[in-house]
Amino acid sequence: MISEDRLSQIASNPDSHDAEVVTMAQELLQLRRSLGEPWAVVQPLGELYVEDGNAAMIWPVSLAERGDVCLYRLDRGASAPNITPSASEQRGLRKKIPAQK
Repeated sequence: MISEDRLSQIASNPDSHDAEVVTMAQELLQLRRSLGEPWAVVQPLGELYVEDGNAAMIWPVSLAERGDVCLYRLDRGASAPNITPSASEQRGLRKKIPAQK
């Protein structure tokens, strides 16, 4: 993995590198700052529950075990696209079926 120092060096010397390489270095630095440290962990089986919106056993990073899946939280200021709607938005998107009489 390329080090933080090397990425910073590439990003701060755009004349010494191809423009595409500089852009990639800047994006990687921004992504690393956004993700930072894992926020929580979930067991591999619990990952399925997170994906389908059901409850999952999510643990603090201090209780991580080998094979656990790390969860990251984006900074509030990070310019990341909203890929999935929030839980409240998802509830509003559910198809409403009229009650049978």
